[in-house]
Amino acid sequence: MPGDVPAKPEGIQRALLIAVERVSGFPNLPQAHIDVIKMKDFLVKFRGYRPENIVTMMHHNSVSPKLFPSKKNMLREIDVMVKHTSQYDRMFFYYTGHGDQVTCKHNSESDNKDEAILTYTGKRIIDNILKEHLVDPLPQGAKLFALWDCCHSHTVLDLEHSNCNGLWRRPLKVLSGLARKTKTLGKRLSSSISMDSWEGRFSSKDDSQSRNVSSGTDGMDICRVSSPDSYVPPCSFNCPMTPPENQAMACVVSLSACKDDQLAYDDNVTGETVTKFFIEYLERNPRPSYRELLSHIREKVYDITRRRIQAAGETTTTYHPHHLQRLSENEVLIEDWRKCDPHNHSDDGNDTSTLSSQQPSYSSHYRLDMSQIVEL
Repeated sequence: MPGDVPAKPEGIQRALLIAVERVSGFPNLPQAHIDVIKMKDFLVKFRGYRPENIVTMMHHNSVSPKLFPSKKNMLREIDVMVKHTSQYDRMFFYYTGHGDQVTCKHNSESDNKDEAILTYTGKRIIDNILKEHLVDPLPQGAKLFALWDCCHSHTVLDLEHSNCNGLWRRPLKVLSGLARKTKTLGKRLSSSISMDSWEGRFSSKDDSQSRNVSSGTDGMDICRVSSPDSYVPPCSFNCPMTPPENQAMACVVSLSACKDDQLAYDDNVTGETVTKFFIEYLERNPRPSYRELLSHIREKVYDITRRRIQAAGETTTTYHPHHLQRLSENEVLIEDWRKCDPHNHSDDGNDTSTLSSQQPSYSSHYRLDMSQIVEL
């Protein structure tokens, strides 16, 4: 009829799923291949993705060598997915493996560190490159949700809003017995500011292993820029919302297993991972808000943290051991912290910000409305 608004074309859902189980010099991640298969099944059965629109990359004999997760192959598959994306399409990007931090050589990081993910050959893909390939070419109107189950992953896409997408329910405070200082947003904010109710909680896993070998930073969330020539205004707790009609870029949401200065952990006895927490919650609750999803994942991570901190407290070693990591039914290996994290902890005292904290978090192109329904 005259005056009717034409319906928008139905977009295509595409997914790129990457699992890196083994990297020389890093601990093996036996849950990685399990999780990437679970993720594909979840997307097909619960989110309506067509199998032919899902690319799975892992170093396994069931996968073509052109889909082994090398740097060249990963960037090629990212480029192919982005190239075929229209303004109506949705993309899901998933990486499970090792994250790292490397010295920033282009003066684009306030902490002088680039976040990076590792390929199965041990090469790193830094945040600037990931943003250049996965984010920058996306057309206005397209939607990307990225999940990173790895260390140092909060700002791995260099998105503009990384501090304002919290739960913001209780005043910032220190939890007795767990830490002697809190996180900050660039410069220390007044304790009267209403901030994320989980700031100051520390997450890690007993019977677990870290996904990283490098040390973290000093526990500060800081303003970032994506290139030496650009300037991004500081993101804080009160960033303004941008209405959808005013958004000139694609809608990009990134959910990380931890902050940039933190390690992520897998529990290899129970099989618990951030990936499984994500999948299991969305299977039971297909239409949660961003706040509800983040709250659930943090709650599950915090429960494991409690057990791990308790287990660490029962040992007299100064190496912060991982307790027991199950290798097979009849083989158990005792690993110590230093195998996964060579950072010298002798001066850390009671500050567990880089030793045992793990705080899953969002970053985004535009500040998230945390009450909005999660779109995958």
